[in-house]
Amino acid sequence: MNITGDLSQGRGFDFPYGVAFDSKHKSIVVTAFGNHRLQFFSQQDGKFLFAYGSAGTKNGQFNCPKGVCIQPATSNVIVTDCNRLQVFSVSPVSASSLEHLFFVGSAKERGSGPSQFNEPRGICCTARGDIIVADCNNHRMQIFDCKGRHVRAFGSYGQANNQFQNPWDVCVQEDANRMIITDSSNNRLSVWSVDGCEPILTVPAQGYPAGICKYPHTHRIVVSCDGSNDIKVFDTKTKNEWNVVQRFGSQGERPGQFKWPYGVCVDDRGVLFVADFANNRVQMFQTDVKK
Repeated sequence: MNITGDLSQGRGFDFPYGVAFDSKHKSIVVTAFGNHRLQFFSQQDGKFLFAYGSAGTKNGQFNCPKGVCIQPATSNVIVTDCNRLQVFSVSPVSASSLEHLFFVGSAKERGSGPSQFNEPRGICCTARGDIIVADCNNHRMQIFDCKGRHVRAFGSYGQANNQFQNPWDVCVQEDANRMIITDSSNNRLSVWSVDGCEPILTVPAQGYPAGICKYPHTHRIVVSCDGSNDIKVFDTKTKNEWNVVQRFGSQGERPGQFKWPYGVCVDDRGVLFVADFANNRVQMFQTDVKK
């Protein structure tokens, strides 16, 4: 992979955490953890577009936002911050068009019941718009429908195949009917069926796996590991045996190095975006991934 740029140039971050690609508006959305806001950039040239949000607990405010994803059918932006998720509409991309739709959870207290959270982190959506959230410190996953209504929760603390230790992020492979979860403190990927939420497979992933995303139209996924400060690419074509086919990165501040890489996403050009948390930047890499 060849590094192509850095989204922090010209518009600084204070600990970028999550990153998502909005295919409808051709923009990159970044959660700025320390700035308590979202930042939007042009996909084409990385130009800063606008920022949204401020520190606080009201609707449209954030307390250390973490995960972010784009709902496929609506292009709504979904964000996790302190013990809640918030959903916004964006059409077209401009500061005046970001509208708060609803939230789930509470910005003021954590909990372990349905629709409650304890440090939610990564988030993704299914093709029909269901929202899957890594409820990290509850050691479980929660699923909501597109309107934010609770559907189910699964997982508990432990090392068994149906348990987690600090699940961090999740992506969905619709064609294979499976969701892939970075089970960070167990140093593995945990693979579950989407329809029945049943465990299928665990895959070793040393280095405390954090962010995860899929490469569009391929069998491959990319995983950031904040303990080993690297990026690993897995080939998931074989049902029961996944291999690391590419690895790059090390600890440092130079281009291509990382200090706690967290969120990852790939756009429709094959450009990989990595939220390089403690280096206060988002790095971009040109990929050449084949099926």
